[in-house]
Amino acid sequence: LCKMSFQFFECQQHPTAPSTLVAYPDIACEDDDRTGIMGIGVLAVLAYPIFIYATMATLCFIAPRMFTGNPTFKTGTGFLLSRWKPTIWYFGPAVMLRNLCFALIGVAYPSDGIAQLVLASSILSIYAAFQSTQAPWRSGALNRVDTVLTITVSVLCMFLLTIVPMEDEKDVRLDRYRPYVLVFFMFAMATMAGMLLYAVLFLFGKIGPSKKATANATKTLMDAVKEMNRQIQSQEISEEKVYERLGQFLTVQEQSAFASLLQWTLQEVFNASVATGSGKGSRRLSMNTGSTAERGERDRRMSLSKSSESQEKVAPSE
Repeated sequence: LCKMSFQFFECQQHPTAPSTLVAYPDIACEDDDRTGIMGIGVLAVLAYPIFIYATMATLCFIAPRMFTGNPTFKTGTGFLLSRWKPTIWYFGPAVMLRNLCFALIGVAYPSDGIAQLVLASSILSIYAAFQSTQAPWRSGALNRVDTVLTITVSVLCMFLLTIVPMEDEKDVRLDRYRPYVLVFFMFAMATMAGMLLYAVLFLFGKIGPSKKATANATKTLMDAVKEMNRQIQSQEISEEKVYERLGQFLTVQEQSAFASLLQWTLQEVFNASVATGSGKGSRRLSMNTGSTAERGERDRRMSLSKSSESQEKVAPSE
């Protein structure tokens, strides 16, 4: 739809003839036939790319406060939000923006194959960097496939540059592509300078996780655990309902990662572990599990941690 909407604005230049529309070569860009339907083209752009993208972005913006308590909203926006992780629910507009940029390549350079390939490779590279850091897909395999496929197509675009004929002179190409080279070069230099500045500030303790933020996160975690335990103990929510809701909210990979994190937390903080069997009723909490040597080693690490904290508190007074 985006590509069809922009067909009214894609004009291809000719060496000895007036420029014509790419989709309709028999119509010149300066003809009255084109200017007469220009209003329809503007309406098509407003109706499809802009209106649809704005609607999807608005739905993602209001999703955090509408998704849980509104079953109708949840069902109606499932196509937009269900593919992504709950923490990366906003990734749908990013994919739509990538597709919109691809549709605009023909508008910017309708007859320049080199510029089209450079822009396509640049868009894919930016998307791959954002997608690989966010990992938005609910399945880890889909995240890896999306990253590899995007990088592969980007590299393919760069290799295709070797077979595109260069009809323009070198000076013309320099004037045309110099802004893109400068933008990406300055971005690379700014990124390197930012990394160096961050490393220096982190080395001298100027930035990093604050103690207040860490304490707030720990308190939130403890409050959540207490609330879950209270509801289960008071039978406000059954175990079967918990399993059902976890299955709706988390994928199998996310449940496995969450279980591993909880298992490690129980072992290192509470000296406990969860024994899991094949059935739901076989799960049990076993305190003081493990051998005596293992428990002694964990206690020794905890005592060393406490002693180091006490030394840090005494040092300023000395």
